[in-house]
Amino acid sequence: MEIRLRKGWGWLLLVTLTLSTIGDEISLITLMFRTAGNPIPFAVPMLLVAQLLPGLLATPLIGRLVDSRDAGKLLVATALADAVIIAWMAWHPDLASTITGASILSVLFAIGGTASFALIPVLGAELGMTLPRANAVLEFVRSAGMLAGPIVGGALVACGGTGNALLIDAASFALLAAVVFGSGLRRPVTIDDDNQHRTLLSEYLPVLRDRRITIMIGALTLGVYATAIADVAFVFLVTVSLESGPTAFGLLTACWAGGMMAGALASGTMAMRQPASFAFGSVTIMGATMLAIGIGIGITTTIGSLVFVGIAFIIGGAANSAHNVAVRTMLQREAPSAAHGKVAAIYSAATSSAGILGYMTGGLFAPGGAIHAYILGGVLGVVAGLVGWLLFTSIKARAMPPPA
Repeated sequence: MEIRLRKGWGWLLLVTLTLSTIGDEISLITLMFRTAGNPIPFAVPMLLVAQLLPGLLATPLIGRLVDSRDAGKLLVATALADAVIIAWMAWHPDLASTITGASILSVLFAIGGTASFALIPVLGAELGMTLPRANAVLEFVRSAGMLAGPIVGGALVACGGTGNALLIDAASFALLAAVVFGSGLRRPVTIDDDNQHRTLLSEYLPVLRDRRITIMIGALTLGVYATAIADVAFVFLVTVSLESGPTAFGLLTACWAGGMMAGALASGTMAMRQPASFAFGSVTIMGATMLAIGIGIGITTTIGSLVFVGIAFIIGGAANSAHNVAVRTMLQREAPSAAHGKVAAIYSAATSSAGILGYMTGGLFAPGGAIHAYILGGVLGVVAGLVGWLLFTSIKARAMPPPA
């Protein structure tokens, strides 16, 4: 397999990815503001479904696409398409155009995310990084974008309106496409003529038959479900259980984001010879922090509880970043490079579905049951980490069978 990246472009590419990640958050915030002002009932739920469902349904085809085409060229194409669609949405503020555009972006973001997963080992190797460090750098970029994006997006909407904010977002994707194209980043694949006649299921069977991969994805998906339950309850934990307001909400959110950035930096210094232990261990820690919050709130004063939750959020955020780095590293090592697209697609579909179910479950505890939601999420997180690790270590590593 030929791998290419022009000298001197690697770090520029990482900076551009940071800007693009901020752009992702800008589009989410901007579209939410635009849709929230629409008088049509259920406009916001329609937007959320449009942002999640099409990409989720398309993941099996996306996995096949990334494994059968150059992921570098796919990333260029999807970034250009993102820029065009977002620019079009900037000039068409009606709800129908917003929902249509969000549906297309859902698929494009899924393709771009899967292609990026397949390109991480390539980019890391060309920059002289170990695989864990490359994933840690990308996690730091993602965390920084998630922290800065809502702030930048809110400011852009306040100053120039949603249309101008979307045009700036479109420009960030056009820049990403130009830099990826100019960098020469490629992941060429060898196309087997026999694969053209195989069914979609038969292409995924070698991955699905690998019990270590299925156990790790299954257990860690349970961890995502547990975290999603707590995510929904978070606002009620602050406003109802802690009887606090927007300032406390913002400070606690910053604690989590700060923990994630610290966790990404720390992960980059670790060799992670056994990333599975980090992945399952970090899920257990996240579960333990949720459980501690659920049990610990109410024992002290409101100020004491806020400090306690803030400390737990810093620890949980750091564990979340370490988890993301370890999971990507583990999946990239367990699966052959020719199957990275399919593995990423399976993990994305599983975790996205778990997130949706977790949000629905967490909603059952609103608004007065936030503490119980955190206790449930904590227990499930600890179970996912400990039981998943026991099952994973009970199976010896084996090479993935060749396609039938």
